[in-house]
Amino acid sequence: MSKGFHTACRTLQKAFLNESNYKPTSEAAKLLFQRAGQLEPSVEIKPLPEIQKELNDRYYNNYFVPSRDWCKHNDINWASMKDCLNMDQRALSVKHQKNLQWYIDRDLFDKESNTFHIIPSRLLNNPLNVGDVVLLRSDPSQLCMCVEVPTDVMNPSYTFATVDGQIRFGMRNMVVLRMPSFHRKSLEYLVREENPYLESRVGTVKDSPEKTIILPVLARLLYTSYVPFEITRAAWNRMAVVTKKLELLHRFLQRSCGPWQISIFKLCELVALLDLEKCRSSPTDAYVDTLMRRVGIGLKDCNVGEEHLARETYGRVDAANFLATYWAIVQQQEHNLWGAIHFHKAMLTPISVTVLPLMSRHIYYDTIIKSLKEDNYSILSKFALLVNSKNYGSAFNDFPQIHNILQDYAAGNFHNNGAMITTVSKLFRKLSDYKNRDITRDLCHELLTKLDPSSTINPLLLSDNLAIGSAFGNQSLEKKMYDLATPTSTQNFSARHNFGDMNVYCIDSEEAHEIDDGISIEKKGSGRFGLHIHIADPVTLFGKSINDCTRNEVWKIAFARSFTSYLPDCVIPMLPKTFSKAADLGQNGVTSKTITFSVEVELQGHKLDIIKDSFKVRLGTVSRFPKFTYKSVDQLLANDKGSTQESRELHALHKIAAGLRAKRVKEQKAIVFGEGFNKGLVKLKTDESGGGVKINFEDQSETASNLMVSEMMILANSLAGKYFCDNNIPGVFRCYKELKLKDKAESGYESLRTMTHSKKLPTVKDITKLSSLLNSSYYAGTAARHEMIGAPAYLTVTSPLRRFPDLINHLQLHGHLNKQPLQFTQYEVEELTWHIQSRDVILRKAAQNSASFWTLKYLKAQQEENPERKFSVMITSIPQMGFVRCSLPELSAARGSLKLRPELSSSWAIGDVVHNCKITKLDCLDGVMELEV
Repeated sequence: MSKGFHTACRTLQKAFLNESNYKPTSEAAKLLFQRAGQLEPSVEIKPLPEIQKELNDRYYNNYFVPSRDWCKHNDINWASMKDCLNMDQRALSVKHQKNLQWYIDRDLFDKESNTFHIIPSRLLNNPLNVGDVVLLRSDPSQLCMCVEVPTDVMNPSYTFATVDGQIRFGMRNMVVLRMPSFHRKSLEYLVREENPYLESRVGTVKDSPEKTIILPVLARLLYTSYVPFEITRAAWNRMAVVTKKLELLHRFLQRSCGPWQISIFKLCELVALLDLEKCRSSPTDAYVDTLMRRVGIGLKDCNVGEEHLARETYGRVDAANFLATYWAIVQQQEHNLWGAIHFHKAMLTPISVTVLPLMSRHIYYDTIIKSLKEDNYSILSKFALLVNSKNYGSAFNDFPQIHNILQDYAAGNFHNNGAMITTVSKLFRKLSDYKNRDITRDLCHELLTKLDPSSTINPLLLSDNLAIGSAFGNQSLEKKMYDLATPTSTQNFSARHNFGDMNVYCIDSEEAHEIDDGISIEKKGSGRFGLHIHIADPVTLFGKSINDCTRNEVWKIAFARSFTSYLPDCVIPMLPKTFSKAADLGQNGVTSKTITFSVEVELQGHKLDIIKDSFKVRLGTVSRFPKFTYKSVDQLLANDKGSTQESRELHALHKIAAGLRAKRVKEQKAIVFGEGFNKGLVKLKTDESGGGVKINFEDQSETASNLMVSEMMILANSLAGKYFCDNNIPGVFRCYKELKLKDKAESGYESLRTMTHSKKLPTVKDITKLSSLLNSSYYAGTAARHEMIGAPAYLTVTSPLRRFPDLINHLQLHGHLNKQPLQFTQYEVEELTWHIQSRDVILRKAAQNSASFWTLKYLKAQQEENPERKFSVMITSIPQMGFVRCSLPELSAARGSLKLRPELSSSWAIGDVVHNCKITKLDCLDGVMELEV
């Protein structure tokens, strides 16, 4: 202070001495520096006691009262907790720490080690709810807590609280990692709308400045901050060790035959079990091999048939390890050790990660990057010289490493890889035709097609997640194995029920690759019918006994694939053609093996009853297959009123199917969507004139034949689910849990049921408004209700040629019906389910990305022909920073963002259609479409 005083004195003295040199201030300067007058807020000087009183009043009303009311509503002892208001989260006393730990579920918290645990199965059974700990895309370095679920249809956002009490609003897609609540019981509320004191608001604005949300201080200290803070701190403290462990584990997990996926929970178990000191002091190979077998992963190259069947079960995962493992994987993606992290939309957490080969990814690209940097990127300059001179052939032949970089970049195989982005950027800045353009995956693909016109037209097929490209050795090996695979020949039909000359209607499209289901009906009396759903039975093709099945190499490859992949470009079957053909139904006069699900129904007018006591599951044979497609059945139902037996049976089946749907809607509260969905589905055809690909679109609508087949399959799967539960047979179930909602959001979701119940099916606009309130289905090893379909237990059995879960369930049925030991225990089924879950996520995303690619490619061609073309789009999200998410209603895969004019940004709501929109940017491979009004 003394120094500052003397400095001020010297300044004043200097000013006094220079007074003789004073120059009058100009009028311009006076105008510039004059006071703002009425623009300035009024200043009132108050006595200190009055200031202190107002400060105390604001503190009392804005902080003290909300905390007191929160304790009162949640049965918390206010007298013992009010001294926590000024508590520092980073310096807790022993007493305060015990108070905080009292609210934690003892099964999920170890006091001795101060360790929190998550149970992966709870991620399946419990949708995102208040109390769940999450990692947000906007805050990737610290955990937050969900403090409120959606309360309004027009703003269906969740509310999250950071450790320091900041409020974040966002949709479910903001969550990149989730841990179910660690607390013993739920609370009445955590946040509430603020009741401001003297119009002085301290809360966070949600929809308008007049509506602010407040998190009481005690709610933050006692509930929302402690668990996220402790887990985040522990995870950061472990990062260095976890990173080392993952790098070591990758050496043993990687496979030279190609990329593959490992459960992230298995990886967490390995990280927890791996002791670096033991690894140094003992033979590393033997030690790591023991750990991997302990968690159910074999080291045999490319063998995935049995690796998920662990001998020990780990029902809990260390929460800090889980978070640190996720962070370390993201960090090591830059070095091409790990590929994409696969995220499940129902669980809202990563479930698997792609393991990349060491030689062909990490070492290969590390070597390339180093070589390209030499002599100030001279190799890139030489490549650019050839490209700029249009000598594409030499550029392609002389620089294969650059071609590989461009190919993997276009395919999306680099994740969080700054070095690769820098290299690609430097390359394009040297190319005269590209140096002024934005660097995108589309740009890489454009250059690739010039370098190699014969290269794949869709780079997405070269994704490491699919691993179907020719670059992967396991795919050529699998193809050879599938080409040579021969089904086991077993023609013994004696132990099967012969359905004789009963008509079996295998209704499918004309271009169907596999026909694995058929329907029969027989009249039992007045209004009483017997239904038989016949499903192809491929189990006997894998071996002479069920014990031989899982040892068959085709079985192992089928498990690795898990599903038939349906992409616009290609179909990758789960089973070899020889197996599908041998098990196929629909070959008239050829005796085919089935597993048949039979039940009797009574139909009186529009009322239908299922006689559940009549349900039977039998191994059967069928041979009579009248030829029908969806189109021919629709024509018959529309024009023929019953002139033939086939016509009468199909009419009866249609009436029963309509009754089954009505019963599901009325009694099980099923939700059925109306017309307008799945519009503009991509269909590719070879352009005979030019030899290229012609992009076509077709709308998928529900017809009488679709209704008939879908309802019969739903019936079979629902009854199979009940049968497995009643007989304690472990199986793979398909489940759907509704989201936790409140107030207007909950009533909005219920309106879907109301519309379905009143036979006024929800339209595209209705579903768009409520799409954020819809969850995703999932596979599980234990039965849970499928709330969308309306089934207490839903076990898929109707597509064993296309879905591995159905094949597992068929194998279990064979053991049960033949009174043999079941092939899989409950634990083994649950372990298999995690891999199936991962493949389901990967293939669904691949199909969506591929459909988006071709749709945007079509729009880009249209845009080039007519740059001024305008579109009508439907808004699918709330406005944020002047942008909204949108879609083209006539092309379901065309989704993007719309820039709104400032004066109109608040006038649009979800479900509204905006006309005269112009496309300003298209990136087909990244699925980016930007429009403006």
